[in-house]
Amino acid sequence: MTTPPIDWHARAAALSVPVRPFIDGRFVDSAADAHFESINPATNGAVCTLSVGADDDVDRAVAAARRAFEDGRWAKSTPLQRKAVLLRIAELIEANADDLALMDSLEMGKAISAARAEIAFASGFFRYYGEATDKLYGAVAPSDSITLSLGLLEPRGVVGAIVPWNFPLINAALKAAPALAAGNSVVLKPSEIASTSALRLAEIASEADLPGGVFNVVPGLGPTVGQAIGRHGDIDFISFTGSTATGRLFMTYAGQSNGKPLLLECGGKSPQLVCADMADDLDAVAARVAHDAFWNQGQWCAAKTRLIVEDSFHDRLVDAVIAAAARLVPGDPLDPATNFGTIATRGQLEKIRNFVAHARTEGATVAFNGGPWGETSTAPTILTDVRADMTVACEEVFGPVLSVMRFRDFGEALAIANDTRYGLAASIWTRDARRSHEAARALRAGRVTVRASAAAGEHSGFALSAEPWGASGFGVEGGMEGLRSYCRFKSVEFVS
Repeated sequence: MTTPPIDWHARAAALSVPVRPFIDGRFVDSAADAHFESINPATNGAVCTLSVGADDDVDRAVAAARRAFEDGRWAKSTPLQRKAVLLRIAELIEANADDLALMDSLEMGKAISAARAEIAFASGFFRYYGEATDKLYGAVAPSDSITLSLGLLEPRGVVGAIVPWNFPLINAALKAAPALAAGNSVVLKPSEIASTSALRLAEIASEADLPGGVFNVVPGLGPTVGQAIGRHGDIDFISFTGSTATGRLFMTYAGQSNGKPLLLECGGKSPQLVCADMADDLDAVAARVAHDAFWNQGQWCAAKTRLIVEDSFHDRLVDAVIAAAARLVPGDPLDPATNFGTIATRGQLEKIRNFVAHARTEGATVAFNGGPWGETSTAPTILTDVRADMTVACEEVFGPVLSVMRFRDFGEALAIANDTRYGLAASIWTRDARRSHEAARALRAGRVTVRASAAAGEHSGFALSAEPWGASGFGVEGGMEGLRSYCRFKSVEFVS
């Protein structure tokens, strides 16, 4: 029997979204009197109204998290007990996939087809880290005959998590899943631009029998809730994803409070190096280049928006990337046929347009501009004749703008790729083994992909860990080492 297609507009009209803080296992009223509207960028209408948040909201959430941690309702549960709950959360995410995807689409303009596909990432993080709970090993150190020396991994305590708006549910899962798997309690602040899926996630976790107080979500503004989390003296660890400027504020907050350690994933300006030996796979390479630059309307920190092409291959590849970009057409995010959603806010859209205009004044050529979609979005833009010192090649645009540069010598290509204060991700396209090995070592980025083809697959799934360089932050996320980030390492010696 064929399942009828979903009428996403009708479903959106009927959708009830959570808006209140989720603290100690239930939704509660905020202590703040002021409110703000979450705006659907596709319509400029309000999705919902949320509180701006208050210090008292954070204090209550941290107190609940601390009680839960100290009495051991979660921290002292067995690995298999934690596994069962996290796997149940994954199941419930998938059972509520349509509503969760709709929340993200409505609040940040993501195409519903993309939002629906991203559910697998959110559930996947809980499934991966659920399965990892009984595989987190400490160490036994070499010692003399009267000593047994152990390295033990223990939860940090209360984790404060700050997540951005570009992948609201995925980012909440990326922080919460490993923190919970390690036995911590969590206080999470979603972006004020897209808060509702994280609030629903906290409710889902409660439905999966996660004890009250272990996972708390406090919506609100950065200067209220975000700053209160950063400065709180009873938070043991901060895990942050967002802009470099805001990440550095959290370093200041940590220093001004209890000196808590941090994990920061900040901005990026990631390169794609394409060598001429990929010319026989032109269309497939161009399609992947466009995807890696323009996925999520270019609104992701690892967007590979600096295309560095071997001179002899430059013109052909640019033409092919333009053809691939032309197939990305902004449209109604709730239309399943739409493959390119809106920009999340009008302020972000204006910022993107200003970057393109400034690039032209610095000498860049607009080789392709797909144009606007109403007042809410813009199609991809491709700039050629870009120099490494131009603003558009140095600063994170966080939008669908690809800057193209040339290289003649492979050493020059690596130098251009590394000529950035960021170091989040990088790609190199070549079938030359020597160049592949050289680039893998030389590229200064946390995640390096060496491609001999455009083949797509699961690759390493959720298993690979990475740490960014430079202004992109520090601290390991992903895989088992990412789980260790949410642990303290304690040495114990037994002397007989």
